[in-house]
Amino acid sequence: MAQLQGFISDNADIHSGLISNNALIYGKSSIEKNAILDPFVIIGYPVRSKTKELISKNEEKFSIETRFDRISSGSIIGKNCHIRSFTIIYESSSLEKNVETGTNVIIREKCHIGSGSIIGSSTVLDSGVEIGKNARIQSSNFIPPKIVLGDNVFLGPGVRFANDKYPVSSKLISTVVEDDVVIGIGAIILPGLKIGMGAVIGAGSIVTKNIKRNSVVVGRPAKQIMTKEDYEKKKRDYEK
Repeated sequence: MAQLQGFISDNADIHSGLISNNALIYGKSSIEKNAILDPFVIIGYPVRSKTKELISKNEEKFSIETRFDRISSGSIIGKNCHIRSFTIIYESSSLEKNVETGTNVIIREKCHIGSGSIIGSSTVLDSGVEIGKNARIQSSNFIPPKIVLGDNVFLGPGVRFANDKYPVSSKLISTVVEDDVVIGIGAIILPGLKIGMGAVIGAGSIVTKNIKRNSVVVGRPAKQIMTKEDYEKKKRDYEK
């Protein structure tokens, strides 16, 4: 069985690390010290507008890897990052040190991920998403453009954010999730909201309005049921 051949751009800045022979690294990407790139990882994948332009150009003498390399601006992978198999990181995105991805992760263009964060398997970060330090994004999350997640945020599996009040409109709006927020499995966050620092959102909730700091909300629509202090006490009792 034929094996996919890797590709490393001549313009890439590669430091010491473990890079699979099957990895594809396009453009002026930077791979910092001690990063690990598993088999079938793609770094610096060019944006859709650029790949569409290739169709109209007669460059059959060049391989697709060479053509992608020529149009990609590359991405930045910080030191000690571990990018697991079948992850695609589009151009102009940057990962700070100690970031990890699961398998089958897609990180679109112009995303930024803070140091120590973990992005779970089969998660999609759409263009321009910002994630702070030490976030824990569990598997199968979709985070669309205009979403900002702070430091130490936790998302359970299958959380969904919306960014358009009247789909499909030309106006996307931001939701900001502040530091230390916990969002349970399967929650839905509607567009244009602010989730206050330290808030907890219960599993399966639908959040339709701003959430106060250090409040615990559940339900459809989500409503406050206790304070963060009450929640922490219940958690301590549960863990005994």
